[in-house]
Amino acid sequence: MHTPTIIRASMAASSVVAVGLGLWWSVDGMVHNQAINEARTVADMAENVGIWASQYKGVYARTQGANAKIPGTFLTRSVYAGSKEEGQLLQGAKAGERESERDLLDNIETYHWKNPALVQRELADVMQASGSRAQFKLTARTVLNRNNAPDTFEAKAIEALNNAPEAKRGVFTPEREYWQIDMGRLRYARAVTAQDSCLKCHDTPEKAPDYLKANPQFAGGGGFGYKAGHTAGVISVTLPLPRSEDVIGNALPWRTTAMLALGALAALGAVFWRPKAED
Repeated sequence: MHTPTIIRASMAASSVVAVGLGLWWSVDGMVHNQAINEARTVADMAENVGIWASQYKGVYARTQGANAKIPGTFLTRSVYAGSKEEGQLLQGAKAGERESERDLLDNIETYHWKNPALVQRELADVMQASGSRAQFKLTARTVLNRNNAPDTFEAKAIEALNNAPEAKRGVFTPEREYWQIDMGRLRYARAVTAQDSCLKCHDTPEKAPDYLKANPQFAGGGGFGYKAGHTAGVISVTLPLPRSEDVIGNALPWRTTAMLALGALAALGAVFWRPKAED
């Protein structure tokens, strides 16, 4: 093979490879950007649910009847009787026939109070139980509930975001976001700013309400020292990433793929084909 032909062949092959790599890198970048935007949407939802619950200083889950199922984790509960007879029975000041007592107890209402963090935690649990591809979690450097302790990525994100300047909510800046690709997943973290309502439970151990001190579930050894308006922790989102080659395969019909392959072969063929000289 003549040297010019070798050079042309190398250039043609390099062009084909460059087009393929360019396509792969473009799709890979789009996959990452789409995943980051999806993670931002999940974090928006989690953050806004917390802000909504904070407006009402938490929410109450209502149950009816003394034997009703307890609605998950709660901080306090209040029991209400709808009539004087129910109140007397509740206080043990009234005793009657068993059927009558059962009817009265079925009318008793109980309200279980969940603070904003518990509301967010239960939403995360529902998403996990439903098999949602996106999962989120609220965590901090130290926590009340050991189940919310940060993993290795989250601890790294908390350190990076705590050392960054404070950023306004809703602005996507390096001071507010942190992410990395790990084992085919996007790990995303967003800084959470403490609200005034957070200080009711997260100010100092001495100021912590009795229902926290008395509940072993919230004795995780930390979770205090929050300051309103400052970073308190992160919303951590995990998303699986599709493979770039699968995205390309799904996006390009087989006919298009075949035409690209034929085009590459035609480019190489043009290098080696020589018309016969006329006599």
